[in-house]
This record gives sequence, structure tokens and C-alpha cells, in this order.
Amino acid sequence: MRKRAEILTIGDELCRGEIVDTNSSHLAARLWDLAITTRWMTSCNDDEADIAIALAQAVARADLVVCSGGLGPTEDDLTVDVVARLSGVPAVIDEPSRARLEAWFAQRSWPAAQGGDLAPPGASPPAAGPGAAPGARGATPGAAAPAAIGTIQLRQVRIPAGARVYPNPAGLAPSFEISLQGVPVICLPGFPREIHAILEASLERRFAELRESSGTVERIARRLYRVFGRGESQISQVCRGLVDSVPGASIHYQVKFPETLVKLVVRDRDAEAADRTLAELDRGLRERLRGFLYGDGDENLVDRTVRRLIEAGKTVATAESCTGGMIGELLTRRPGSSRAFLGGAITYSNAEKTRQLGVRADTLASHGAVSEPTVREMARGARERFGADLAVAVSGVAGPDGGTPDKPVGTVWLALASAAGATTKKLGWPGARDQIRTLASWWALKLLDEAI
Repeated sequence: MRKRAEILTIGDELCRGEIVDTNSSHLAARLWDLAITTRWMTSCNDDEADIAIALAQAVARADLVVCSGGLGPTEDDLTVDVVARLSGVPAVIDEPSRARLEAWFAQRSWPAAQGGDLAPPGASPPAAGPGAAPGARGATPGAAAPAAIGTIQLRQVRIPAGARVYPNPAGLAPSFEISLQGVPVICLPGFPREIHAILEASLERRFAELRESSGTVERIARRLYRVFGRGESQISQVCRGLVDSVPGASIHYQVKFPETLVKLVVRDRDAEAADRTLAELDRGLRERLRGFLYGDGDENLVDRTVRRLIEAGKTVATAESCTGGMIGELLTRRPGSSRAFLGGAITYSNAEKTRQLGVRADTLASHGAVSEPTVREMARGARERFGADLAVAVSGVAGPDGGTPDKPVGTVWLALASAAGATTKKLGWPGARDQIRTLASWWALKLLDEAI
């Protein structure tokens, strides 16, 4: 048995394309970790009819519905009203949330508390949240609570009568759960940080309870693999047939340029059986992707390369032309990278290649800036000048102009210099400028990773 979930996000700004819906992706990932499969994701406007229709559709096809948005203090926050009406109960004040709201205003001595028109929606104790009124952070703590909180503010602490309440550690509007047509519907605020806090405090345990109480017996074993240097279609071709005869197993691909993620999933009633099947498939997948699979799990090539440089006690320098410092930026993303990365030279012009890196003028005249001899000399020059164990160099035609019949846009040369000499690689990727520069930077890291 497989528990099916639907995620419903509510807000005009979502449907107008004004903000990106990150809540759905985060909620789906957390549900997936708990062996709950999200089958549908829906967004709708802040409109009572639209919300009611979306909820009716959701409870008709899903075993669990998780909503986000519409729990604030303003007149377009309608989730509580719609859910209460569909449940046939009134909307009531949640008294613990009211007490928390009053304490929040008391700590800030907010003059507009009774009217509520200046209070920040979604503000979280002890600091004001997005949209806080001027002077909120400088308010005197410990002042007496207002005699009454205005009706506008009280809107955000309402719930449908009889709902199960989940306190909001990062905001004022509580989350709640109610049953519609026998389907659990859990409503959350729209602020991502509040969703994260509620999930961690109570909802992840509740999701696990719902999964077990529904009789869901499916267990999911999964593993993520990272491939660089081959496209999605090529990877799919070599993996064809791997899971065809394996019950409950599936393979999925995701392009996350410039790498491709391969995901193995095994579903079984028995968690140990699922793990055994995954281990068997793991061996087959690694064999098929030999030479292109560089790792698995959350660590990408950037983090892996820097980590391995540090662990090996190796230092690196860079010499960049078309990438304009991108390789150095990637190498310094990870904390502690100063233990490995010494520095770099951005030598966009030929004159700077000669001045900073010692590339010979006759090399540039004979072969051009985008050539194997030039990047060899760039890498050697960077290694010598910085005193590094390893140095990578790159020079290419990133476009959209500047290409020639011999060196079209997308032509890139890379070199890696070490004590053993220099190795080179040529790329031909007729893509967009940003793609070419990103791909070249990742290949520079790949050369470093292989050298380690």
C-alpha cells in the first residue's frame, strides 16, 4: 500500500508568477523521506471558490493533503474560513495562540496593536519578521500587554473548531489539521522558515503516524548518484534494462546542469528486502557508469574536489581567461578552502597572459589564445608563480561572438599542471555563453579531482 499526498499552495502571487513556490519542493522532499509519495502539486488564487474547488479535488484523490498559505491577518487570508465552511464548523480563536500573540505585542509595546494595521504578517518572536513597521526592533521589551488585540491581528490565530493545532515556533499563525471526507488536511502558513520550524517541531512525527495508521506498509530504499561528462540520454541508454525485471524498482534521471543525477528507488513491504535489492542494483549501476560516475549522495563535484584537496594536503592555483574567475569562485564556496586554494590570475587579454603568467608571445602569435600550447603555459605559469602543487588553466570562445571556422563558439582548452608535467583537454560545446563557462569550470574541477 502506498500513501499518496497532494500539496496545495495558496496565493495570488504564486499564480501570477511573482514568487517561486519553494514550499512545495521542500514539503515533497520531507514527505518522500518519510516514504510518503507526493502525487499531485496544485496552486490556486486567494479566492474562496478556487480554494474550495482545489481542496475538494485533493481530498477526492489523495490520502493526505498538505496546504500552505492563507493563514495570515489580512482579508485575503481565507484558508481558515474555507476549511471551516467545508468542515461544517465555525472558525474560532485558538486561545494558546492568542496568548502568544498578546505576549508578542507586549514585548514590543506596539502602539498599533489594537488596530493591527502596522503589525507584520508572519512576524516571529523574538524579532520582527519581514515587513515589520519602522522602530519595531527598537521597541521597549517588557511593556504591558494591550488591553485587546485588534480583530485584524486575531484573524491569524483562528482555526476551524475542533482542529488539531500545531504551534508555530517561528511565527504567530498556528498550523492545524482537520479531516475532510475522511482525509487528513494539514494547513501551514506560507512563510518557508515557519514551515520548516513546524515540520521539525511536530509535523514530521505526525506524518509518520499518519503513514503507519493508514496501514501503509511500503518501505522505500533509494540512492542518488552523480554523473558528469555524459548527457541524460547517454546515461539512460547505458542504464537501459537495469531495473526491468526487478519488482518495485525504478530509475529516474534529473539534469542539474552541468551534471546529471541518477536516482535508484526500491519499494518493498520489507525494509531489509528493499535495502538488499538496492545494494544489488547499486553494483550494476556503478559498473555501467564506470568512468563518469564521480560520487553519490549530497556532495557535488565542487564540494568533493575541495574536500579531497584539503584531505590530501594539496594546494591549487588557477589561470582563467573565458571563465573570468568562476573556477576560483567555485573553489572558495566551501568553508576552509583557504587551506587548499592559494589564488588565481584572471588573464583575459593576451598581454596579461604574458605579463602575469609568462605565456610566450610567439606561442600566442602562432597558436592563438584558445589553444593547447597556450593553456599549458598558463597552467605552468600559475603553478610556478603561486608555488602551488596543482594549477588549472582555461581559455575558450564563450560566445556569442568571436568564433571562427577553426575555433567555433564553444571551443575550450583546459590544462592541469603538476610536478609530473601538464595534461590538457579540449571541449566542444556549442551552447549558450553561461553554459560554456559553467561547463569549462566544472571540467577544471574534474581535472583536479582526477589528479588527486
